[in-house]
Amino acid sequence: MTDDNGALLATMALLERRLSRSVAARLEAESLLERRSRELDRSNRDLQRREQDLVAQLDTGNRNLLQAQQLAGIATFFRMKGERFRVSAAMADILGIPVDPPPSGADFARALHPLDRDRIVGGQRVFFASSLPGEEYRAEGRIVRPDGAVRWLRWMMKRDLASEGAAAPVAGTVQDITEQRGAQRRTRALQLIGERNLRRLRQTEALLAQRVAELERAAAELAASHARTDAAHSAKARFLSMMSHKVRTPMNGVLGMMTAMTQTDLDPQQARQLALARAAGDELRVLVDEIIDIADGGPALERRAGAVADGSAGPLLVAGRRPRILVAEDIETNQIVLTSMLDSLGCDHVVVGDGALAVTAAAGGGIDAILMDIQMPVMDGTEATRQIRALPGGLGAVPIIGITAQALQAERQALRAAGMNQCLAKPISVPMLDAALRAVLRAVPIIDARLFQAAMAAMPQGRRLLLIEQVGRDLRLLADEFAGGVARGDAEAVRRARHSLVGVAGNFGLVGLSEVLAATRDLVLPARADADALQAAVAAAVAEAQALLAAPRNRRATDQ
Repeated sequence: MTDDNGALLATMALLERRLSRSVAARLEAESLLERRSRELDRSNRDLQRREQDLVAQLDTGNRNLLQAQQLAGIATFFRMKGERFRVSAAMADILGIPVDPPPSGADFARALHPLDRDRIVGGQRVFFASSLPGEEYRAEGRIVRPDGAVRWLRWMMKRDLASEGAAAPVAGTVQDITEQRGAQRRTRALQLIGERNLRRLRQTEALLAQRVAELERAAAELAASHARTDAAHSAKARFLSMMSHKVRTPMNGVLGMMTAMTQTDLDPQQARQLALARAAGDELRVLVDEIIDIADGGPALERRAGAVADGSAGPLLVAGRRPRILVAEDIETNQIVLTSMLDSLGCDHVVVGDGALAVTAAAGGGIDAILMDIQMPVMDGTEATRQIRALPGGLGAVPIIGITAQALQAERQALRAAGMNQCLAKPISVPMLDAALRAVLRAVPIIDARLFQAAMAAMPQGRRLLLIEQVGRDLRLLADEFAGGVARGDAEAVRRARHSLVGVAGNFGLVGLSEVLAATRDLVLPARADADALQAAVAAAVAEAQALLAAPRNRRATDQ
């Protein structure tokens, strides 16, 4: 019994232990189940939140996609086999119809342009009937909106594979490309215009190149022609110069000696014969002048000067006295002719035989004017004139009249540029010499020193010489314009040059020049002698102004 109780007790203790372990296991399982339940609940709530976020994101993406499609003029559509087309709301904007009710495939079909409907509908039927999975269909065509507007569309469809062998659905897009096509057409039109202009440009370049080649050939031919012409002119000028010198020099002696013979005692028959000889000589002189003038630009001084009254103006006087004239001439016959003419005009004279002696005589002073031959030994008349103009003060301003057998216009201009006041062409006559001397031996001062000093006082000393040099250039240019107008018979050019010269002469006190200009005031077209007298007055005025500016006493006066 005791053993049985013990066994029973042992069994009960074992059962109690097992029960305890079972209760503990149950409690642990319940606790684990509770934890797992809470974790599952949290997971469910997280999944719900994520699902809501994804739905919201999907809605936002769809809205953005739809908005982008609308902005781009793109609509989408989808169709399962046996179902109707499903289209996006943007299709309504493309077709120009209300959004409600939602647009359908039938709306799209009705909007197709009559000229494109058969082509597009036929292409779609072929695609739906025979297209393979993954195959695409693209087309462009027109639609007509309810308001009558015609729009161009581009659409693309693609058949996809369906799951588990079901029929493949079709998805696609429709885009309004009206503006794009317009831009393309405009671009193409511009390209065509550009290509056409490029062709024209190339044709023009070819023509231009051809024209340039022709012009270059013409220029070469013209240059060769000019060279030949220049050579011919040079040869003509040399010939005329030679003939002028060869003819005029002996003629000057013949006519001059005949003029001198008129001052001797002659019986009536001798006087009549001499008059006939002089008349014939004068006609020959005029003929020679005309031949050379026609060959050379212009009327010569001597023909017009010959029209001056023959000594009717009375004897030449300078400040009430007989003028002293220096004759620079190397040929004895011409010396006799010139001095005889000067005697008839009431002038004292000194004769030298070359240019160097003329410079020495001019440097000694006491000379009122110089008759300067051009071709002389030792020193020619041109160089002698330059050296005389370089003499100080009034010595360098003495009037110089060139006596030349080479009376071409270019040579006359070169002699004036060297400093001569006038140029007389051989053979010369008493009236011609009288007019020239009266033009250069005027009894008025060349410059009013008071007015000149007042004009210089306003200028800094360092700029006075520059000013006078510029004034000299202006005066010579205006005098040349005056002479050119006289030669051309252009009264307006003469008037303009005279007007400008009067202004310059008045500003600087050039009274000698002003007197010469005053003598031509009432003449519509002055004579060549007037133009030569004007150029002589300009040369004298410039030389005197430079002399006044260089004199120490005058520099002090203008500085004050």
